[in-house]
Amino acid sequence: DPDMRSVQDAVDHVLGDLEHERIQLQDAVRRLAVLFPDSTLPRLVAFNSGFNYGIFPTEDVLGIGLEWFIGKDHPVIGYLPPESFPQYMKDRMMPDMLVPSAVKGWLLVHYTRDIRGADVLTNLVEVGKIMALLDALLPDTDMHLKYAFSPEQLAWCEANEYMVWREIVADEKLFSRKAADIGRLMNDGPFTSGLPRESPGHIGEWVGHRMVKAYLKANPKVTFAELFALDDPKLVLKHYKPR
Repeated sequence: DPDMRSVQDAVDHVLGDLEHERIQLQDAVRRLAVLFPDSTLPRLVAFNSGFNYGIFPTEDVLGIGLEWFIGKDHPVIGYLPPESFPQYMKDRMMPDMLVPSAVKGWLLVHYTRDIRGADVLTNLVEVGKIMALLDALLPDTDMHLKYAFSPEQLAWCEANEYMVWREIVADEKLFSRKAADIGRLMNDGPFTSGLPRESPGHIGEWVGHRMVKAYLKANPKVTFAELFALDDPKLVLKHYKPR
C-alpha cells in the first residue's frame, strides 16, 4: 500500500498548485448558473480520500480527492495494487483530469434523469446531454480530457465513427434493455468489448455526444433547459447520420 504520509505530501503539492484549477471550476459553476438559474450550485471541497473517492458529489458539495490527480508518474501511484487500480485508471491520474472529472461527476449526479430499465438509445442520449453541457461549461478544456480518453483513443473514435455505430445498431441492440448491452457501452474499462482494443471504454459517452451535437446543430435555438427536458430520444436519433 502507498505510504499515507507520501500521499499527503503529494496532495499538499497538488493543493499548492490548485489556483488555476480553482478558477476553471469557478468559471464552470458560473456558466452553469447562467444556463440553469434555479439549480443547486456546488460548494467545492478538496481533500485526501486515501484513494477511496476521486470525485464525491453530494446534494450541495462537490468533493475532490486530490490524490487521484497527483500525476501518473508519481512514485505513490506505483504502490497502488493493479487488481484495484488497473493501468488505464492510473493513466488518468493527471492534474489535467481534475477539473473535467469534477464537473462531469457533478453533472452525472445532478442532471441525469432516472432511466433505470430504459434502452441503449435512451442511455446514449442522456449521457450525450451531459457531455454537451460539460463541453459548454469547459470550452477551453481539451475534448479527450472531458471524455477521459487518451488523445489516441479519441482520434480512433473519430476515424471509426461509422463502424462503431454499425456495431451498436446490429441485431437491434440500439433498443435493447439488457444490462449487458447497456453496460458494454457505458461502463469503464481499458477498451469496449466487441470493438478493437484501440477503442476506449465507456465509448457511449462519445457516441451519445455525437448524437446530441447533431440534434443541436439541426435545432440551434434549443436551450440546454429544453434539451434536458426532452424525453423522447428518437427525436435526437433522427438527426444522427454517421458516415
